[in-house]
Amino acid sequence: MGWVSARIVVGLVLAALGVVLVAGCQNGEKKAALPAGTSPQRVVAAYIDAINAHDREAGRRLSTQRFAEQEEKVVDSLFDDAKLSDVEIEAPQPEPGYQSPDGKRYREAVNVPVSFTLWHGDESSMPNGPTTWGYILVRASAGQPWRINDAGVG
Repeated sequence: MGWVSARIVVGLVLAALGVVLVAGCQNGEKKAALPAGTSPQRVVAAYIDAINAHDREAGRRLSTQRFAEQEEKVVDSLFDDAKLSDVEIEAPQPEPGYQSPDGKRYREAVNVPVSFTLWHGDESSMPNGPTTWGYILVRASAGQPWRINDAGVG
């Protein structure tokens, strides 16, 4: 092998190594939120999985900016130490005329009723035990992903 051929081989090996290193580093980067075709129930299931994993970033990716910012301010956030078990997620119910607490209008909104058993250390706003809850999911159009915009029982 000549000097030029050896340089080309070394260059190709180094380039391939660089690709492997960059690809390996991406494992620690943000994961994409669920795709647009994901059902509201699956979005809620992923959000509950994020709570159980104490993964605030995953929760943010499944939320509207308004809801994510609201959740950041909660004193006894479920992302701190909560464990939700015996989770039952019901079929979404349309919310015609839904208006976001920040006044923003969405083309589509659904309420996804959920029940679970809650355990967490700080019961300031939610007591431990069987809980009936719900999440309001919104999207700007049929081609957009569902995002959680509100939560509660009322």
